[in-house]
Amino acid sequence: QGFTYPPHVGLSIGTAADPQFVLMEVHYDNPSYTEGLIDNSGLRLIYTPVLRKYDAGVIEAGLWVSLFHNIPPGMPEFVSEGHCTLECLEEALGAERPAGIHVFAVLLHAHLAGRAIRMRHFHNGKEQKLLAYDDEFDFNFQEFQYLKEERTILPGDNLITECHYSTVDRIRMTWGGLSTRNEMCLSYLLYYPRINLTRCASIPDIMEQLQFIGVKEIYRPVRQTWPFIIKSPKQYKNLSFMDAMNKFKWSRSEGLSYNELVLKLPVNVRCSKTDNAEWSIQGMTALPPEIERPYKTEPVICSSSSCSRCSLFLTLLFVVRVTASTIGNIGPFV
Repeated sequence: QGFTYPPHVGLSIGTAADPQFVLMEVHYDNPSYTEGLIDNSGLRLIYTPVLRKYDAGVIEAGLWVSLFHNIPPGMPEFVSEGHCTLECLEEALGAERPAGIHVFAVLLHAHLAGRAIRMRHFHNGKEQKLLAYDDEFDFNFQEFQYLKEERTILPGDNLITECHYSTVDRIRMTWGGLSTRNEMCLSYLLYYPRINLTRCASIPDIMEQLQFIGVKEIYRPVRQTWPFIIKSPKQYKNLSFMDAMNKFKWSRSEGLSYNELVLKLPVNVRCSKTDNAEWSIQGMTALPPEIERPYKTEPVICSSSSCSRCSLFLTLLFVVRVTASTIGNIGPFV
């Protein structure tokens, strides 16, 4: 179905601060090599000169797409976290919208190794209900989720995009990047009223990742053309970061230890404006908040009437199960 903005919110077009063009990117998949297929994909944009009360904005939150984000091979479960830090939200919202912004839809994004994504929300250090989640993530089916209720994001809040991956079928490192064989961990928030913030993300510290595999020294100054070259120890000498990480003998226990490490690493704050300018907080180092891992879902609390229905359902389920077991003992029907 098409995406429709709430009646009080619209996407502004025609001003200097608005998008100048629309780009549609199509990914084709024809696993059975069927011939003669004709594509009629397209976009239909519905617009009106009658302005709505609020202009909508989009914030990209999560992990900055780079090789600093990496996942060892052979891991049935690996968790990455991207932080929209309180420092970024405090500066941007404090300057433009101290009363907060209102999120009404979220798109969760990863690539082929992605298995589940959660958007966690913290206010004054206390975790709120999940902003959005997809515990059965499918790269081939991605869309904006409308929130049941609009969520207010305030200065000093934290947002964490938590991504779960599986790399059991891979023998080399998976790197953050643009290819579908690379990975991402992002959330796109649709909100109003629009402010001058388009990216609120983080990058984990790289030096402790290097130290984990035994790297002691790199050639400095670090070249602007990534990746940098390792100087010592001998087994990694003159290798790139990518080559060294692939050379390291990853076991599942090493992968779990590495995962524990990267989740605690200091992060580099990325806090960008709409015109590619940066808020002053950009580039600072911050510690990720102390959070409960793994995330625990809230217990279901039901009223007495709904609990009665739950009990009735469980009773019926038990009767059906007992009956089925009895029939099974009688023998097969012909």
